[in-house]
Amino acid sequence: MSAPAPVIRIDSPAQALFVSDMHLDDHDPALCRRFFAALDARLAGAAGTGTVLFLLGDLFEYWVGDDVPGECGRQLAQRLQALAGQGGRCLLMHGNRDFLLDAPLPNQPDILPYSHQCAATLLTDPCVIEVGGQRVLLSHGDLLCTDDTPYQAWRAQCRQPAWQARMLAQPAEARLALAQSLRQQSHQQQLTSGLLTDVNQAAVDRLMTETGCELLVHGHTHRPALHRWRHEGQPRQRWVLPHWGAGDDTLGSLLSLTEGLAETPAAER
Repeated sequence: MSAPAPVIRIDSPAQALFVSDMHLDDHDPALCRRFFAALDARLAGAAGTGTVLFLLGDLFEYWVGDDVPGECGRQLAQRLQALAGQGGRCLLMHGNRDFLLDAPLPNQPDILPYSHQCAATLLTDPCVIEVGGQRVLLSHGDLLCTDDTPYQAWRAQCRQPAWQARMLAQPAEARLALAQSLRQQSHQQQLTSGLLTDVNQAAVDRLMTETGCELLVHGHTHRPALHRWRHEGQPRQRWVLPHWGAGDDTLGSLLSLTEGLAETPAAER
């Protein structure tokens, strides 16, 4: 099997900006203000620079359908539309919290998919891009946490079109109530079991080999670091993006590939 072709080619690593796990939530206005301030500052000089912004999943704390984006969803869409108007591009990816982004809404054909509302492109997970001539593998990261078998079963179920259609056929109020209940259960599980399960190294190496990439960029695990190792004699890197948090201004970042590979603390293996 040949390695997949890049979905986009970017001339310079400085043009590629990455962020994930913002967990934007209308019930957490402080977090939204902090993220939007950082995004505005970063994109202020993006006009005409060929900036490409990658949002690698968990943009929102939860997402119950493109018909109820909420205020944070609308604000993000406005900013991404402005980026497109300045000649930039945005590519976004599902996370484990917002996997219903762009899912077809039963009997609501007039509702635009959220990526269209943002003038953005929805990426498959995983996918390959090319930056400065280097192949880069992108993923939210949850599919690589293969040791968490209950979660992987849930992930497979909730991404089935039939399951999503049943979910989205419910009234918006019922969807919101279910999402909030699932969020509370998830938070309780994290409190009792500790941090999110980390990626499985064998799964990482297998996917990087299949896609012909020596650099992987992902989020999800809330363990920001730059991992360096060798696999079958070849150097590899895995840049784990930081998550955001309203209560701690040190959490979260929006970095170019150049900055991320230079500034992220390295973890050798």
